[in-house]
Amino acid sequence: MDRQAIHVGMVVYDRSYEMPARVTGFDGSRVALVRPAGLTWSVPPGAIRPATAAERRQLRALAALHKVKTRGTHRASPLPN
Repeated sequence: MDRQAIHVGMVVYDRSYEMPARVTGFDGSRVALVRPAGLTWSVPPGAIRPATAAERRQLRALAALHKVKTRGTHRASPLPN
C-alpha cells in the first residue's frame, strides 16, 4: 500500500498476521498498528491494504466485546483499614 494513502485512524488488513487493525502512527518506514485489546505491532506499508466493510465490522465487534469483558475490572484499590 502506498505510504501517502495511509493515515492515522485508518482500519487496514495486515496480510502477514491475517487480521484487521487500526493505524496508530508511523515508526520510520513502518506502519504502527493496534487491535482493540491492545496488541500492537508494526509492518511495512506493503504488508497492509484497506480493510473491507466486513473486516471493519469485525474490528468494531472485537472492540465492543473487549469493552464488555473489561468492564468493572479497573476498580480502585480498597482503602486500608
